[in-house]
Amino acid sequence: MGAACVVLQRTCRVRPCRHARREQEFAAGTHTLYKLKTAGAPLYGWSPSMHDAQLATKKVTFSRATQAPVDVRRRIEGRGIYYRISAGAYAGWWVGEYYPKVFLRGVHLSTTYRPQRTATFPPNVSITCIKFGSDGTTGTTKTVKFAKSSNAPFDRRAIVNGRPMVHITAGGLSGYWVPAGPVLTDGH
Repeated sequence: MGAACVVLQRTCRVRPCRHARREQEFAAGTHTLYKLKTAGAPLYGWSPSMHDAQLATKKVTFSRATQAPVDVRRRIEGRGIYYRISAGAYAGWWVGEYYPKVFLRGVHLSTTYRPQRTATFPPNVSITCIKFGSDGTTGTTKTVKFAKSSNAPFDRRAIVNGRPMVHITAGGLSGYWVPAGPVLTDGH
C-alpha cells in the first residue's frame, strides 16, 4: 500500500490510500493531532463495534503551510474522517479532515456514472468551479451565478482536495469540478 499525503485543508466511507505519494497539507496555524486506539479494527470502513478511543492529543503550530505523508484515510467513531500520518516527527498520529485547513490532495473515492447525471445550479448563488492540474493543485477557477436554475451533465462524483464534488462534462463548465453542496444532483 503506497503512502499518501494530506493537505491540511476534506466525508464518506474510506479506504487506505492506494496511490503513490499523496500529500496531506496543513494550513499555517495550530492543529490538534490525536493518538487513537484503532488496533484490531480494520483500517478502512467503520462499524459501531470498533470502539475507536482517543489516547492522547498534541497541539502543533506551523508558521506556513506544510505537508505530511499519510497511509490511511478513514472514519473514526463519533468524529468524522481522519488521516494517519505515516512518516516523520508525527508518524502514527491522526489528524481530522477539515477543509480548507486539512485535506488529502487530489481525486479520491471517485464514482463514475453511466449514463451521466444532472447537476442543477440554484438561482442567484455564486459557485466557484475548479479545474485541477494533474498534481491536484488548482489550475483554473470560474465563479458562476445564474439568474434562474441551470442544469449541467456530470459523469463523476469524488472527494477532490477534501471536498465532495461533481465533474461537469458539457457546456461552459466542461472539465470543471463543482462543489456538491451548493448544487442539486438529480433532484437531491
